Amino acid sequence: MQFIRYELKYYLNQIQSDRALLQLSRLMQMDRYCKNQKAYRVRSLYFDSIDDECLYQKQSGLLLRKKIRLRTYGEGNNGTVKFEIKRKYGQIVKKDTATISKEEAKEICLGNYALLLDKNDPVLNEIYTTFVTKLYKPKVIVEYKRVAFVSPVSNIRVTFDQDLRSNINHLDLFSAVKDMMPVIIEGKQILEIKYDEFFPGYLKNVLSGVNSERMAISKYTLARRFHKVHKWEDN
Repeated sequence: MQFIRYELKYYLNQIQSDRALLQLSRLMQMDRYCKNQKAYRVRSLYFDSIDDECLYQKQSGLLLRKKIRLRTYGEGNNGTVKFEIKRKYGQIVKKDTATISKEEAKEICLGNYALLLDKNDPVLNEIYTTFVTKLYKPKVIVEYKRVAFVSPVSNIRVTFDQDLRSNINHLDLFSAVKDMMPVIIEGKQILEIKYDEFFPGYLKNVLSGVNSERMAISKYTLARRFHKVHKWEDN
């Protein structure tokens, strides 16, 4: 499955977030993962090469860059996991996604990449080739709480992500991790806006009141910043 979309990101304080949440709740539907209108957990395991090419692409400001991750949603797990290649050129995002089982994901985390070829899936085939040629391995778990709104108009999705945490020592995607390190210590949230072709004016008016500057925010880079092993990661 492939998606090509526009993606905008902002930092919000609590007051800005509360105002935007209230207004959007009157205009959009909440995501199906938001049970009883509550935030749900997103947990991702990011992979990178032996020389951290994904991290370097972002830190050096390259317009064209990519990330590879395994991702789960919610506290429970229905037995499937999303494997994603996320490519970005400026604010345009292309995401290639394939689904694997929980058991297969555990094997991948142990380095058993050959099973990806058994699926006969072009996305998984590309991931396998990347992993074995560039010596990719798990690098960091990133976890946060998300509230999301959706609209069928231009396939719009607006998300509020808070309590961003990470860990590089405990890389089990499916077990409870108690020693996750806070990543954004200022108490801010991350607002993400994703859409296909256009962003409607009535939603622009809502979000223009947030009065926040658009920024190039990478959760993967933020998480690695708190576990840096190279001096250039300070940039």
